[in-house]
Amino acid sequence: MKVNEIAQQISDGVLESFQKSGFQYRKAQKEFVRKKDNVEQIFKLFFYKKEDNITIDPEIKIHVKEIESIYKSIAQIKSRPYLTLGNHFLTIRDYDGDAANYKSKPAKEWLIENDEDVKHLIKIIPEYLEEDILPYFDNNSSVIRVDELLNEYPEKMCVHNDMYPLRANIAIIAAKLNTNLYYDELIKIYERELEDAEENYKVEFYKLKELLGSDRYKQV
Repeated sequence: MKVNEIAQQISDGVLESFQKSGFQYRKAQKEFVRKKDNVEQIFKLFFYKKEDNITIDPEIKIHVKEIESIYKSIAQIKSRPYLTLGNHFLTIRDYDGDAANYKSKPAKEWLIENDEDVKHLIKIIPEYLEEDILPYFDNNSSVIRVDELLNEYPEKMCVHNDMYPLRANIAIIAAKLNTNLYYDELIKIYERELEDAEENYKVEFYKLKELLGSDRYKQV
């Protein structure tokens, strides 16, 4: 089995379902993308060879441009990949909703050993689209929702963005844009949480703190 051939079979098999919901397929990135109201929603498939089999790690990501444009304006490393919300798809799907006690675990993956596995994925991915992917995108693609999800438990890991300390920087932008009443308290919490972070992230945080403390962020 060759990765590109399997990727082509699966993308061809599920393309119509995604297109009906307004997605386009980026072949080079192996991802389905939908753009709505200054938001980019992505369902991405990572294919890689593991011995004689092929493993797929599906990811789900939301880019809220209003948030990310502010972050990018102060970013220390311009080439760093960004996301507003997202995780491994199966981690999101299996999440039990207990935000206070969420702990990151190794991501589940899809294993392809034969043609029957390919046929099975072509069957179930459109089902996941209707039952899990579209509701996740539809419910969480706003500044208000990003603020709610990332700042509910600021001292805990969050399934919707467990890329700490990136999550802290995204979270304070969302809080500011949403006029979160606890913004000043959140700033203090994230400052404590970032004490041992990589220096670039700490520099970004303090740049954000300064930017968001003025009206200049409205011009970004």
